Order: sequence, then C-alpha cells, then structure tokens
Amino acid sequence: MKVKDGCKMPLKEKQLYPLKAAASKRSRTEQDWWNKASRFLWLIVGLYLAYLYTCQLQLLHENQLWFSHLTELERDLSFRSESAIYYSYYKQLVTAPSLYEEISTLLRARNINSFQHFSILPEIFLASLYRAAGLKHLVEPVYFYINIVFYMQGIQLLILFYLAWTLSGTPIAGCLAALFIIFNREMGTRAHMAVSLRECFAIPFLMGGILCNLLYHHSNRIEVLFLLLTLVTNVCAAVTWQSAQFIFLLEGISIIVVQTFGLLPKGKVCGLLLCKVLATLVYSVVYPGYHSALSSMFITFTVAWTLVTFTHSGHCDQVKNIYLWILTIGLSLFLNIILKLLFFGYEDSVLMFKYVCSKLGLMRFSDFEILVSLCHSAFQPMSKGTLLQILSSGLLPCYAITIAVFFKSIMAQSQNILQTRNELQSKVQSSSPLVHHLDPMWAYAVLLSLLLGGLSLWTTRFQYLWVPCACSIAAAGVCHSKLWRDVSGAIGVTSSVGNVVRLMSMCAIILAVTLKETPTLLSQLRLMKQLHVPDTVMLMKWIDSHTPRDAVFAGSSQILAATHLATGRATTVGAHIEDDWLPKSTWETYQIYAREDPGVVYDIMGRLGVRYMIVETGLCSPLPNECSLVGVMDLVANATGNNLGLATPLRFCEALQRGSEDHALRQFTLVFENQSFTVYKIG
Repeated sequence: MKVKDGCKMPLKEKQLYPLKAAASKRSRTEQDWWNKASRFLWLIVGLYLAYLYTCQLQLLHENQLWFSHLTELERDLSFRSESAIYYSYYKQLVTAPSLYEEISTLLRARNINSFQHFSILPEIFLASLYRAAGLKHLVEPVYFYINIVFYMQGIQLLILFYLAWTLSGTPIAGCLAALFIIFNREMGTRAHMAVSLRECFAIPFLMGGILCNLLYHHSNRIEVLFLLLTLVTNVCAAVTWQSAQFIFLLEGISIIVVQTFGLLPKGKVCGLLLCKVLATLVYSVVYPGYHSALSSMFITFTVAWTLVTFTHSGHCDQVKNIYLWILTIGLSLFLNIILKLLFFGYEDSVLMFKYVCSKLGLMRFSDFEILVSLCHSAFQPMSKGTLLQILSSGLLPCYAITIAVFFKSIMAQSQNILQTRNELQSKVQSSSPLVHHLDPMWAYAVLLSLLLGGLSLWTTRFQYLWVPCACSIAAAGVCHSKLWRDVSGAIGVTSSVGNVVRLMSMCAIILAVTLKETPTLLSQLRLMKQLHVPDTVMLMKWIDSHTPRDAVFAGSSQILAATHLATGRATTVGAHIEDDWLPKSTWETYQIYAREDPGVVYDIMGRLGVRYMIVETGLCSPLPNECSLVGVMDLVANATGNNLGLATPLRFCEALQRGSEDHALRQFTLVFENQSFTVYKIG
C-alpha cells in the first residue's frame, strides 16, 4: 500500500511511538525513584553521623567526670558557675510539688527580672516536658537534661550535614562536614564541658535558621513553608539566648550585602528580615523587662535599610550603593540613639561601648564588669593552639580554598556586570565555578562565616558559631561540582573522567582527614578522669545540715552558684536579685577580698541580709596578676579613689584569717573551716 502523503509518519513508527514514550516515562519514574531512595539513604548516613557525635559528647562528659558513679551532690557540683544557676532552676521545677505554683513563684516581682536575665525558658520547657511525659521512673532528671543538650548537638551536626549537601550538590560534602565537626569538637562546642550554657540550646536553632534561609531561596512552590520554619527557628534561638539578636544583625548585614549586588530580590530579603524582627519582638514579649531588645542595633538597622531602600528605588550604580550604605548606617545609629535616650535607656550600650573600646585598646576603663569580662577566657582572642588545630585537621586549608574561589568568582562577576552595563558583548572567561551563576545563598553563607570568623579572632566566644559554619562551607567548597567541572576543563579531560577524578579526590580528602585525626580522637575518648572536690562536698554537706533553709550566703559567684544548686540556699550574687542590683551587688559582695574597712563590709552584709559568708582561701591570697580577683579589686579601687590601702594594708579576708582585734571583726564568727573554705556567721 502506497503512502500518498510523504509527510505522514510511517505505520511502523506510529506503532512504536507509544512504546517509546512509555519506556521513556518508565525510565524517568525509575530515575525519580532512585533519586528519592538515594537521598533517603544519605539522610540515614547523616543521622548515623549525628548519633556518633552525640555518643562522642556523652562519652567525653562521662569520662571527664565519671558522672555515672557520682553522688547527687557531686553531680550538682559538676555544674560550674552560670551553668549551675541554669540547672538549679530545672532541678527546682522538677522536684517542686506543683509545677504551676513553682513557675508562678519564678514570675513574682522579686524573681521576674532574674528570670529575664538568665533566660531560663529552656529549663522551664524541659522540666515541664519531663513531668508531663511521666519519665520519673524511666530516666533520672539530670540525665534527661544533659542528654537533651547532647541530642541537640547531634541535630546541629545533621543540619550542617544537609547545609553542606545543599551548598555543594553532593552528600559527600555533608560527610566531610560531619567529620570536620567531630574532629574539631573542642573548637566547635562547649556542651560536654558546660552543659547548661545558653549557646548549647541556641546555636542548633541558629544553624537551622541558616539552612532554612537557603532552602527558602531555592524553593518556589513551598517557600512559605521554609519561611515559616525560618521564623520558628529564629524565635527559638531568640528566647533561649540573648546574644541571638547580635547574630541576627550579622545575618541581616550578610543578606543585605548580597541584595546590594543584585543577587537577591527585595521581596525575599524582606521576608527573611521580617522573620528575625518578629523573633526579636517575641523575645521582648516573653521577657518584658528586657527593653533593650526593641532598641537593638538589628532592629534599627533593619528599619533604616527599609526606609532607605524604598525611598531610593530604581537603578543603583556602585557609587549610589556606597551612598545608600552610608545613609543606612548613619540612620541606624541615629534611630538607636534616639530610642535609647527617649524610651529604653542606654546603660547596656554604654557598657558595650566601654568593652569594645577597652578590647581595641582605644581607652581604658576601670568598671568592675569590664575588667572581669576582659579577663574571662571566653572574651580572649582566639588562641594559636586553636588555629594550629583547625590547620592540622584540614579544616582551615579547605576553608581558605573555598574563600579564595568565592572571591575570585565575585571579582569575575563584578567585571561581567560592568562590561554588560557598558554594552560590551565580550564574555568574561574564568575558571571559577560560580562566575556566571553566582548562587546568592552561597554568597550569604560565606559572608556570614567571614563576619563570624573575624569576630572569633577577636573574641573566642564567637568561635563556637564560626567553626560549625566553617566546617560546612569548607566541605561544600572543596566538593562543589562546578569547581571540579572547571578543573576537568583546565586539565583537558572529558566530563566523565572529571567526575571520576572528583569522586576520587573527595574520597581521598575524607580518608586523609579520618586517618590523621582518628588516633587523637580515640586517645581523648580513652582518657579517664574523675570529679574530685572533697572540700566543696564537705562544705555543702555542712551548709545543708547546719544552716537554716532561709539563710542568705555571700561569697564568690562560683561558690554561690554551687551553694544555691546543691543546698537551695539564697545567695547575694546570681539567682535571687534584681537585674539593676546585679553589678552593684556583685561588687559589694566582693569587698570580702578588697582592702576594705571591716565596718564597711559588715554594713554591706547587713544591707544585703547576709547571715553566712564563704571565704575561699585561694582567692584571698594576693597574686601578682591583674586578672585575679584581688588584682581586679585593687585596680577598680585605685581608679575610683576608694582604695583604703594606706589605712587598711590587709584585705578584709586576710584580717579575718589573722584574727584582728577590730570591733567590727568580732561580728564575724568562724563556724566552719577546711583547707579551701572558711565560713563565718555574721552577727
């Protein structure tokens, strides 16, 4: 049979076409199924790595203290300083006859400000969860508390695993990021050393917020879901850690810088900033006495950027962008000053200004809080040992390569934009993987990590935010598919050979890091220690059995935190004072170790309602060190003109130990003494 129309499809091909279409559809379905199965399997790998990290922290905590063999009193004493204060609230809520009544007690007038100051919402939530779930007969309260903290660190690792995967496009980057986190654990978290710190609760939420920011940008159909998740993570971070507002500021600066280069639409920028503003507002509602949240630099910076951006719409060149940034910063500072002067007070800002100036060496202040902060290890510059550790683990080299490639991409992209605006038709050729398609979320993540890295070099406290971010970005950078595609092109091999080279290189990096760092990790896990504080145990037992339940104690903040947790006694520093009393009360209590007249110290203790005073032998000994407590007390006294050194050569604690015949000293009766502590009853 002849075909009259030559344009018609032959009969045989007509019969085969449905079969080919069905086969193609079946192939796509199988490919989709395989992709979903592969992603699921890699997520299982991420969960396993997170579980290993959690077990690592639990084992280190157990080995450092022999925690499972400690008595309840010794376990309480394993929480040091502010960690003891936080955990004391959890213990108080768990053991209270009525949870509702105990929470109501915390919200009464005399305690509400300390509730806000210490941000104990995590303790309230965990205590409520423990009691509501009926876990009393399944797990001890202390294990429930510390295990939740360790599980949160595992969740943080899983988030960073997926963050590296999202940035690079390969799950192998997530595995490398997880290994970096595990092997650089000492630089990335303090959870195993100080379980109750606010950062242990907040940083996993902050990392989750960063991941949600990325997914919000990359998604189109479910972007509302990721925006909602961003809001939830930001709120959780804000209500668990006061410093989260400062991290919001750094995130906002990073996002706006990316938008300035035209890489992010204003709509998505406004959505991300709105989530952080709402989180800050929620914080101000949860802690109504903490007014500085409403006048924080993040709030005023966001308001200033919004006003400047929407009043200067249209095309912006580089000169105009610089002008708008200067205008935004100036307006932000102006609004911040106006809000603090007229509505919220400026005491916190003055203290921060003094700290920054002292840290930079521009000015020298004698404030007690400033000197104590400058001497604290968390506020010291990043140590050389930390830099050497992240260098030897391979983290710093991989991070440096990623940053170098990123800035090369930025330069090439800027050159491309300039040529386009000048109507040049030539294209910029570069070996950078992100020249023509610079991912805005890559730019956001890298800029945020650079800000955190710069602050980490200045203040060690920020390294616990920077190191986790650096682990993900370094892993994603060296595993990025476009980077290795350009490397393959540079060495003149086909894409298939390049993929093999890329896979082998990534596996080689993982193998090298694992082989080098595993012996060190195993030696740390085998190291067995035990908490041994017999003098402190003896002191707490004596306080619990020989003093009234309503007695108020004075002493250093560390021993008072332990006293409040282990015995439930009230203290002058820490848990039961108003916020505006805190600096003054601490300074007055520490007159125990100053060259102060005994009569003045007696009047101070009477005004604070103190019945017992704990003197630590180690703190009373004069040491030639400006960062010792007695050294700080002398510096402040000399600067303020309140030093009685000529008239009172002995410190008050030394006069007590020597048994001076001063009339005021007779009001202090020695009632307990061991090698480390002496306790005096007043009156």
